[in-house]
Amino acid sequence: MALVHLAGTDDYPPLGAGGTLDPNATTHMGRYGQDVRATLLTMEFLEAFKAVYTSDPDAGRVALSWAGTDFARFVPATATTLSTQVNLVRYYMDQRGDRASEIITQTGGITQFFAPVLGVPASRSTHLIELMLLVQHLAGMASMPAKHALACRRPDELDSRLVPLVPTPSHGSLPSGHATQAAAVSTVLVALLDAAGQGVSHLSERRAMIRATGHRVAVNRTVAGVHYPIDSAAGFMIGINVGRIIAALGQNAKAELTRFSFDPNAAEAQSADFILRDAMALFEPASATPLPGVTMQRETVGMPSDDSKFAWLWSRALDDIKHLLASA
Repeated sequence: MALVHLAGTDDYPPLGAGGTLDPNATTHMGRYGQDVRATLLTMEFLEAFKAVYTSDPDAGRVALSWAGTDFARFVPATATTLSTQVNLVRYYMDQRGDRASEIITQTGGITQFFAPVLGVPASRSTHLIELMLLVQHLAGMASMPAKHALACRRPDELDSRLVPLVPTPSHGSLPSGHATQAAAVSTVLVALLDAAGQGVSHLSERRAMIRATGHRVAVNRTVAGVHYPIDSAAGFMIGINVGRIIAALGQNAKAELTRFSFDPNAAEAQSADFILRDAMALFEPASATPLPGVTMQRETVGMPSDDSKFAWLWSRALDDIKHLLASA
């Protein structure tokens, strides 16, 4: 009643054209909070994402697809493969002294480890950080169906001497969620740099450092004792494609994906490590030798919609890195 007393009871005049909003318009994204945008973008991403496990006594497999096109196929690792891989995990334990602090920090998130490569202080990169956090979230979600389907025991379940540096997650080991996230963030950041144009300072060097950072994040989980090298390789295969899908959605363009198929039980794959050269081979399959047990095929996939909500956040994240342009 106090408000009525102050404002009066007369009808307000009509607001006119400004009183209504265009339905289903991406221009509304700026009106929302970050949590609302994340929900809408997650739902858009998941609309075309699918994971299917095909049961077969000889070669059961899980296939992840986008808009009807498989982009990653995996078969479960055998006991023989895991017993060979766990030996590699032990070899990484001597790096814990150098990497312990970053490994522990990365249990809570990885995006801050990419920021120095771009020179982006948080005060002027809010939308870029929002995009990176969203990419990390979506990549983690994309890895979970494969983890469930492949049902791979963690290294410390096979060898108690590992004593992991961080708590062992409850979900399966193959593929690595951190590797998936690291590869997806790396792919999106490189796509942003490429979209900004050739005027970006030290473009080729920044590309290489971003990808190397993604690889280090993945390998840190092996150093920690919670993942095998094959987990990182599989995670990169998912993450690279998730990153390319998000970049395509952000630019309302077709997605240039790589259809990966990985059999970790192939003879040479069982004892294969995952070094930086291998990561680069997945990022640039045309210019490098594929990993053991991996086949790759390029595929162009059309977007389900030509008006993606991702475009709003993409354009603003792109503005956040414009300071890297030589003309800025």
